Amino acid sequence: MYLAVKLKSALSNLRSLFFTWMKKLVFISFLSFLCLASLADHLKGGWIYYEYLGIGSSANTSKYKITVKQYMRCTASGGQLDQEVYLGIFNGSTYQLIQTDTLVLAGTVIEQKSDFSCIVNPPTVCYRIDEYTEVIDLPDNIDGYIISVQRCCRISGIVNVTNSSAVGLTYTNTIPGIINAQSYRNNSSAVFAQKDTVILCHNSPFTLDFNATDPDGDSLSYSFTEGLTGGDNSLLGARPNPPDLPAPPYFPNAVIPYFAGYSGSSPLGLDVTIDPVTGIISGNAPGTIGTYVVAVDAKEYRGGVLINSTRKEIHMDVGNCDLTAAQLNPTYYVCDSYTYTFQNEGSAPAGSFYSWNFGDIATGANNISSSPTPTHIFSDTGIYNINLKIASNVGCQDSATAIVKVYPGFFPGFITTGQCKKTPIQFTDTTKTAYGVVNAWSWNFGDLTTLADTSHRQDTVYTYSSSGNYDVTFYVANSKGCLDTIVKTVIIKDKPDFTVTNDTLICPIDTLQLNATGNGTAFWTPNYNLNNQNTLSPLVSPDVPTTYYVIFADAFGCQAFDSVFVDVKQYVTLDAGADTGICEGSTIRLNTVSDALHYTWSPSMGLDDATVKNPMASPQVTTTFYVIGNIGKCQSTDSIKVMVSPYPVASAKIDTAICYSDSIQLNVTGGIIYSWSPVFFLSNAHISNPVAKPIASIVYIVTINDTLGCPLPVYDTIIIQVQNAIADAGPRDTTIVANQPLQLNATGGQIYLWTPSTGLNNPAIANPVAIVSSNIDYAVTASTSAGCTARDTISVKVYQVPPGLYVPAAFTPNGDGLNDFFRPVSIGMKQITYFKVFNRWGVLVYSGNKRYYKEGDGWNGIYKGKVQDAAVYVWMAQGIDYRDNKITQKGIVTLIR
Repeated sequence: MYLAVKLKSALSNLRSLFFTWMKKLVFISFLSFLCLASLADHLKGGWIYYEYLGIGSSANTSKYKITVKQYMRCTASGGQLDQEVYLGIFNGSTYQLIQTDTLVLAGTVIEQKSDFSCIVNPPTVCYRIDEYTEVIDLPDNIDGYIISVQRCCRISGIVNVTNSSAVGLTYTNTIPGIINAQSYRNNSSAVFAQKDTVILCHNSPFTLDFNATDPDGDSLSYSFTEGLTGGDNSLLGARPNPPDLPAPPYFPNAVIPYFAGYSGSSPLGLDVTIDPVTGIISGNAPGTIGTYVVAVDAKEYRGGVLINSTRKEIHMDVGNCDLTAAQLNPTYYVCDSYTYTFQNEGSAPAGSFYSWNFGDIATGANNISSSPTPTHIFSDTGIYNINLKIASNVGCQDSATAIVKVYPGFFPGFITTGQCKKTPIQFTDTTKTAYGVVNAWSWNFGDLTTLADTSHRQDTVYTYSSSGNYDVTFYVANSKGCLDTIVKTVIIKDKPDFTVTNDTLICPIDTLQLNATGNGTAFWTPNYNLNNQNTLSPLVSPDVPTTYYVIFADAFGCQAFDSVFVDVKQYVTLDAGADTGICEGSTIRLNTVSDALHYTWSPSMGLDDATVKNPMASPQVTTTFYVIGNIGKCQSTDSIKVMVSPYPVASAKIDTAICYSDSIQLNVTGGIIYSWSPVFFLSNAHISNPVAKPIASIVYIVTINDTLGCPLPVYDTIIIQVQNAIADAGPRDTTIVANQPLQLNATGGQIYLWTPSTGLNNPAIANPVAIVSSNIDYAVTASTSAGCTARDTISVKVYQVPPGLYVPAAFTPNGDGLNDFFRPVSIGMKQITYFKVFNRWGVLVYSGNKRYYKEGDGWNGIYKGKVQDAAVYVWMAQGIDYRDNKITQKGIVTLIR
């Protein structure tokens, strides 16, 4: 119901705003961009608290003064400053919105840090704290109230928050109702002290008093808590009214997104904590310079009952500054030598001056040092008082003292015995000390399944329930204060390390020794022809196949079981295999079938290993190999002949060429079995001399096998080129003038012959020159290298006129396919330079510069897409004749419609 009411209200508001938005959309978009850009750059935090003023103005109501404090940067101005904030009041249990109020700006406080004492390179610390107040009446209820204000946006680049410039802020507090049948509505919330100008220098210790007071005297407990988001950078979301983006409850829906390594409970990292009683935040500031979100929760307890929680959230700046602080550990122990390197455990700015005194007068001038990290060699054992003084280059000073106990010769260590789960593992201290006595031990056996995996005995035992790797930590100390820690990984196994002889063979006349390896004892069964059941290496001599079982146990009772099968062979079977053949230079594995245990081959030359069952053989010549296989004293012999044959020698017909539609017989020798690929266009692909009739050039590969000893194939290749002569003498008809040189040009072959030879400079070439004075027909025969031939002709028409351009006197561009184009006819010309046509007004209606004009070329009687009228037109033409003379002509033409 609450969601439906809110949705209906929101829709109503949107309807009323629609036309206003349409009128002001451009202005609002521009303004919102400016405002949001600035709003996201100065918000630094805030919080809400309230004061109970008594009974309200009407029955069953209570009056409260609500105060909101909003933190901004001191440089905030203009649209970054709010004259009012919007307060939302929600039911404390159902989270239903009860009412909204507007709190007006009541005052502003500027908090600025100016006393930097001994801080070098101090950061700028300045807050503008705007305070908004309002007195309201609230009906008394059982659930109490949640009050909140929301604002967008935070400053950009916050170190511990992702995408911080898009993350808003929610200030929230609770007014209690009835708890455990008792009313707490007359409560005033805790009020945090305004101590917000603490300076945090990176990697430096700090203390911040974040305490609060309670007007009712309630007990307060402090803790870090999650920062809350609220408001966004949308058009209407910067200051939500009501503040319900999202609505309560705020955990976990409104928690800000922290970077890895940070959280609400660790906003400044693991080195910074808050005291739950005093509210003091202390530790070492983070090393990363920048702004951090820190939220603190002050819980109110009255009579042991939690009645309220007040949150304060601010942004803390960690600056690139240094403190002048001398700090040493209370006691130093020098236990492995007389040498120790010291350093200041605090922080000091660069350029500070150091003065060390090691309290070791016997070392003379070496008793003091001005180094920031001095190394001192102590003169003797004993206790020394050291002192460190630090002075910064601006005059700040600090000092610290410590005790150094020098007792070298402390060497901690331990050993373990045992290896299995569910059996005791012995841990033995081996620590040595030259001074004092070893008097303190602490063991952590690294068993994560229990908390009872510790001991404080010097030597101890521990039983692991499961196998695995366990990191054992051993802390040991002596009476002089020397302390050290050793960590070792102990491997716990399911069973002890233990191996036995592999299953094996025996001859009835032999004795065999079985072997078990491991640190422990063994018991063998059955006791059949076995000389000793309680030894790791008994002797056996069974006369029938027998399985011997062994139980192995280490000194801690960890056991393992295994067995050895001893097969008894009355004789040795041995078959070296049938004689075989290989190709010259090849290798073959000898596949011996045998149950022998050991082998000896001879001759050994040509074998990769003469002592294995199946050696690799690569003899250079035919060789008989002999093998002896034995099981103990029983043995057999056999032999195998490896015949070495040369590869077959392929001899195929040479590559050739044939004419299209001709056939050719292939021929290859050198083997017994033949296989041709591809099989296309062959009479038979499995003979040495098939007939091929390909329709295009092709490559045939033949595989040749021999049956004379070499099982490997050889290959050969034959390339057949298929040729086809297609003669082309050039254009079918050619026109020239008498005695004009004519360049002929034939294609389609490799050898040419022109007939007749009349007027030709060379009738046996593809491109002779002809000079004739009368009409003539030439024929050309084109031949290929394979003897393929073809024939073509050309007619030469000879005009007994001088070279020139011959232009018709009229044309009829009516689309009937006859005399539709007006063009020049060139006779004896090398080219036409231009051909132009003008109308009666001198307008150029056509221009062309084709080298030759043919059917379909020229002017079609159209100019700029418009059919021209029947009329007389003027033409001009220019060309170059075959003697390179320029010829220019002009005339008129009649366009007839």
